Amino acid sequence: MIENINELAKFVKGGADVLQKAIDSEEKTSLEFIEGGFVSDKELTTLKESIAKDAKKVYESAGYDYAMKDIKKDFGIELEGKDRKVILDAIQKKIIADAKIDPDKKVADLSLSLSNLQTQYETDLGLKDTEIGSLKGNLRDYQINTDLTNFIPDGLNGIDVKDFMTVAKTTANFEYDNDILVVKKGDTILKDKMEKPISPKDYLTELATNKKWLQSEGRGGGDEGGEEGTFKNINEVYKHMEENHINPLSTEGKKLVDDFNKLKK
Repeated sequence: MIENINELAKFVKGGADVLQKAIDSEEKTSLEFIEGGFVSDKELTTLKESIAKDAKKVYESAGYDYAMKDIKKDFGIELEGKDRKVILDAIQKKIIADAKIDPDKKVADLSLSLSNLQTQYETDLGLKDTEIGSLKGNLRDYQINTDLTNFIPDGLNGIDVKDFMTVAKTTANFEYDNDILVVKKGDTILKDKMEKPISPKDYLTELATNKKWLQSEGRGGGDEGGEEGTFKNINEVYKHMEENHINPLSTEGKKLVDDFNKLKK
């Protein structure tokens, strides 16, 4: 009997059973063998190792190619080939070039940021100055209106105080000069023949006279101001508030005006 029949049967089509039947048969039997050569276990092991080494080289080469491609992409290098030394030299040159440009770029970026911040600061400051200027203007107008009310001539007739003040402001500018209220035409302070600034009261009196808004008989015995509730005209109301230090825009001042207007209806 042939030893290691199973090993031999690997090369026979049909395997060990077919081979065993041929051996046991007394008749002449033809066997069909699998194409190929006989290889020992040692040769097979050597072949496997050789194939593994070749495959490793192939994978390592492909991995190297991909690695070099990724490196060139990461550093933004346009370079043909996969020579590691050439690629490393190109990377080194690019790093040196970037190092020279980068500080200037950072300075430019910082300058731009600083410029943007300065612009925003100036814009915000301008808005704040505008807001402050508006508030100061409102306060100035309030002070001017309060002072002009004290300068309204006695005996005003045919126009109420509010409308008279509106008309007066269309004919001249009333502004403070060294904390003193003066009358201006444009930028020029109006002066009398003695080159003294015309007082707002004289200007308003002349305006009311020219417009025929003053009573012809004057105030008569009311020059000293009437008592509350016995005012002859609105000027006496304001004079009363002036003498008693009552703000015309206060609640008490508005009530005096409203009460006088109700009595005159």
